[in-house]
Amino acid sequence: MEKKLPKGWKVLPLHEISSIKSGGTPSRAVSEYWGGNIPWVKISDIRRLNVSTTEESITEEGIKNSSTKIFPKGTILFTIFASIGKVGILQIDAATNQAIAGITPKSIVESKFLTYSLINLSNKIQESGKGVAQNNINLTILKNTKISLPPLPEQQRIVGKLDALFGHLDSLREKLDRIPTLLKNFRQQVLTQAVTGELTKEWREGKGLGEWEYIDLQEVADVVDPHPSHRTPPPVIGGIPYISIKDVDSKGRIDFSNSTLVSSKVLEEHIKRYELKEGDLGFGKIGTLGKPFQLPIFKERTYTLSANIILIQPKSNYNPKFLFYYLDSPIINKLLKEGAKATSQPAFGIKKARVFPTPNPSKEEQKEIVSQVDALFSLADKIESQYVSLKAKIDQLPQAILAKAFRGELVGQEVKEYVVEEIEGLMAAEEQLSYRVKTKT
Repeated sequence: MEKKLPKGWKVLPLHEISSIKSGGTPSRAVSEYWGGNIPWVKISDIRRLNVSTTEESITEEGIKNSSTKIFPKGTILFTIFASIGKVGILQIDAATNQAIAGITPKSIVESKFLTYSLINLSNKIQESGKGVAQNNINLTILKNTKISLPPLPEQQRIVGKLDALFGHLDSLREKLDRIPTLLKNFRQQVLTQAVTGELTKEWREGKGLGEWEYIDLQEVADVVDPHPSHRTPPPVIGGIPYISIKDVDSKGRIDFSNSTLVSSKVLEEHIKRYELKEGDLGFGKIGTLGKPFQLPIFKERTYTLSANIILIQPKSNYNPKFLFYYLDSPIINKLLKEGAKATSQPAFGIKKARVFPTPNPSKEEQKEIVSQVDALFSLADKIESQYVSLKAKIDQLPQAILAKAFRGELVGQEVKEYVVEEIEGLMAAEEQLSYRVKTKT
């Protein structure tokens, strides 16, 4: 049972408190109707609440010879077809297509209050429109949508509180949106320090390990071209996964579910050329360069590698994870950019890969570097997890706040309660990450 509204509130259909009209589309077959000076809004133009630019424009002739019409600046836009329930406010005079209704509030309702009301009700209206094919029926649903309406002074009070609160949330989102970039920069700095000796500089003191030497990659790993013919075999149904860089996710894991399948004969040929062992790495050499990933080892070979992959097999005296971190570092990315062939798609020859200048610290230091990088990346992963959780919370807040506002339950103290925990969580994550980046540890 719905909670009773506060005293003085009314529930009225949208058409009694506003004028509602839909737009139209001039004939695409008549070029004279298009490319004029009248902005023409499509659903894809409603990317944010304020709509000030459009991809297309029409002419006066287009207006005269179609059902579209010019809505004045300040008109509330509401999508009634396909993507039902998107809300925008025109910041310019503009026409719209038939998938968008223009709503002009009457004097009984404050425009921003009605905008917030429609955002609050968009999911409900969207549900009502499921399965409805005709535009005029959708428009009828919109016109009969019930709006909870307090007296004007109360509308203005609610709008003031919502404006302030959503301003808080926008500020919070701006700070939150910086976290992925901070994390990326942090990880890149850690990798750079790890593979140049800076990360373990203090750890190395007094151990008599000396300075690092750099040797060719082929001295610490076998660098194998798994598909020397470079001819992509034809796909077959029910075949063997033929792994390329496109099958590697952002975490460096192979997703076998969408990989190309090739004949088992391809795998048989590969088995004759090389064996896979624990610690082996794949590395992109055509198209997407670099992006190292660890190859999973199964009891039986159940996949093979495509022609755009280099197989890198660390030798027994070299730490596979340290090599992985080196190949994933900005240093290698720079080498790849400098040495890539200027063809239709970037390419990096296996001969160049074999002579990558590769750091060769002691096995003891390699182990220490891996331990420190793992610990720092674990911290970054934890902050990333906090970021994802916090972002999900903040994305849910506007709808919860609006629902509360239009039940007449929004008060000053509750506004604070909505944001204080999120702000504290964000600040803690930012401070922790910023400290690590600044200290480079």
